[in-house]
Amino acid sequence: MKKEVVLFKMLIMALTSLIMATSLMAVPKDEVRVALMYEPSTVNVLELKTGIDISVVLNMHDSLMTSDPKTGERTLKDSLSESIKVMPDQKSIKIKLRKNAVFHTGDPLTAHDVKFTYDQVVNPKNGNLMASMYDEIEEIEVLDDYNLIFHMYESYAPWRELMWMGIASKKYFEKVGREKFRKHPVGSGPFKFVKRRFGEYVELEAFEKHPLFQINFKTLRLMVIPDDVTRLAMLETGELDVVSDILPHHLKRLKRNKHVVIKKEPTYPSLYGLACRANNYKICGDGNFNRALSHAINRQEIVDRVFLGEGYPLYMYASKSELGYDPKVVYEYDLEKAKQYLRKSSYKPGDPITLTYTSLVPSSRMIAAMVQRYLTKLGLTMKLQQLEAGVQATYNRNRDPREGHMTLYSWGGGRDPQARLALSIISDSDYSSWSTRPYKKEIDALVKAQGREMNQEKRLKLLSQLHEYLRKPSSGTMLFGSNMVYAHSDRVDYNWAPMDAFIFNLHRIKMVK
Repeated sequence: MKKEVVLFKMLIMALTSLIMATSLMAVPKDEVRVALMYEPSTVNVLELKTGIDISVVLNMHDSLMTSDPKTGERTLKDSLSESIKVMPDQKSIKIKLRKNAVFHTGDPLTAHDVKFTYDQVVNPKNGNLMASMYDEIEEIEVLDDYNLIFHMYESYAPWRELMWMGIASKKYFEKVGREKFRKHPVGSGPFKFVKRRFGEYVELEAFEKHPLFQINFKTLRLMVIPDDVTRLAMLETGELDVVSDILPHHLKRLKRNKHVVIKKEPTYPSLYGLACRANNYKICGDGNFNRALSHAINRQEIVDRVFLGEGYPLYMYASKSELGYDPKVVYEYDLEKAKQYLRKSSYKPGDPITLTYTSLVPSSRMIAAMVQRYLTKLGLTMKLQQLEAGVQATYNRNRDPREGHMTLYSWGGGRDPQARLALSIISDSDYSSWSTRPYKKEIDALVKAQGREMNQEKRLKLLSQLHEYLRKPSSGTMLFGSNMVYAHSDRVDYNWAPMDAFIFNLHRIKMVK
């Protein structure tokens, strides 16, 4: 019997080795494969809909500014711009393009292409997710082929965040039309489009005539693999080279594979919180109730148990990577203090409080259960509700009470807080959870003022004042942020850029084997 067991184990090991060897042989030596968690909605930069789209299209298109691979700050280095200058009126941005940029067709990239691209981004026909943000630009004035001016309606502090859009070819678009461009886009980036197989992959090829980047492999295949376990298995067998957004409980398994390199980026934009819907439920606007929430939840325990330490507690409405974050703001976990605040509040024991969660938050079921346990210890009667992400977003936008009292949410964000503040804090914004909050006028004015303040030191003071108002009282509470955990095979080398929210800039991948 023992002999049969040994033989069986040897057979399994042999089959496993054969499968791994076959997988490794199946990947061409000059090809790099990167996993995508979801199917891109488009490969057309003019019709961006999701973050996954960004991960695909920005490899095909150069932009006016890029992110520094060491600091994450917006920079001119390796971008389309030779210089960018804020004009004396503080609301005009003059841009000088470098003259050696060419599209994959061989045509030169000029200021006319920049104007065309930005005009298309705000064109309602394209439904671009960045349209509202780019509406800050009143007019783009083309001075000549390589010089142009962005005229803003008003001073716009985060103007650098308007400079990352990939530039498309006006000539090619007008030649082939919208439908052909949608299926076969053309940019000037380090990779050019080859083909797309829906549900499987997008295939790109290194652009050999790029004036700035020399890539040491030929093909980049972005593979759609929605299942976490499948992505990791394909990394282990050599069928994938780069996998991002790895949940920490998978790391122990990966560490056993000597061909897998695990890396982390702690400045990855990350913000998880508990929104309390004061528009729908009076108790959620009670200052003492919200102070009780702030002290009743053990954030560090959530980070340690759910993310195995790959994260950090958050106490303010700002991610660790963005302007205005203050590490000195802390709410200690103190259940007795939380109970004192709850007794001062208008909460009546036994009144049910519904906590909603969706799949948009990793391990949301476990996090929601832990929050439920903390708040039950506080003295609340808690009910959990899981909603499909689209349904929750619709309820939120329509201020529908069916969303429940509280919602567990996440926000990727980035270097600048403007977009999130404009969408969720200003009282008449679509996603404001408390349109009648105290100090509404002061808060609205501060959100608008900090977004117009071009002096960063003065802007930081305005942001500090804003966050003070948001804490008296708050609407819900912040929970934690997480590190970006990613891994690659030992045949390549790749480092996630600080403060980048999505996996792109894949021209930085180097094939080492």
